[in-house]
Amino acid sequence: MHPTQKLLLLIVLLSLVACGSYKAKKQETKLVLPHLGTVVKAKGGLLYDAAAQIGTPNWSTLKVTVQQLPFNIESYTVYAKHMHRAAKINSIPYNDSLRYKPKYIRLQLQDKIGLTHMLNNDAHEEMRQYLSLDNTHKFVTAVDIALTEIEINEFGQTYAAKLEKDKFDNIILVLNQGEKERIYLLKDLPIFNYVLNSFCWGEDQYHNRRIENMVDEDEKCPKNTYLKASKIKSDKSYLKF
Repeated sequence: MHPTQKLLLLIVLLSLVACGSYKAKKQETKLVLPHLGTVVKAKGGLLYDAAAQIGTPNWSTLKVTVQQLPFNIESYTVYAKHMHRAAKINSIPYNDSLRYKPKYIRLQLQDKIGLTHMLNNDAHEEMRQYLSLDNTHKFVTAVDIALTEIEINEFGQTYAAKLEKDKFDNIILVLNQGEKERIYLLKDLPIFNYVLNSFCWGEDQYHNRRIENMVDEDEKCPKNTYLKASKIKSDKSYLKF
């Protein structure tokens, strides 16, 4: 074989390997869903259409609401696609004509005002600086989990719920059910979907960038706040005296 042909063949083989590696990485990223209460980079950059978890703020406890929601066509399609990608058995039958739809559990953070205060404290100064550099950084404010009917009923007995961290810094879900308490490792729950909130940026009286609000991805930021922190043009020169 001519040296030029060998070189071309080598280039083709390397391209196939790189393409296969990219597809495998993309598939893997889709399967690893982010946890509630964490910060992610939406779409994982230019190459991956997923949300890559990049860090967990320094919180100790977050209040959570536990909701039972009926599947509809949209939520069931998301669930079915996730099960297909994960090569798992879809054990929840669904038909839009059914009178009683199967349900899933949504875990949602309660207090967005408290979350913004927490993210603006001194302990998160470095994280804020990092988040302000890229408006694709988001906060996971809800996750959806698919459970059996028995497990759905067990979750339905919850009076109060919260997220905590164990001694290994794993995120755990604590369900208060009256006289008993149920504890779950969040990473062990069958999460099939998540909800992201965007950060709305403003500035304090000293013209330091701060997070003023968090909004759903399809919402606009309130007046005088911005999805892109770079739109805040402050002049701190007057402070140098």
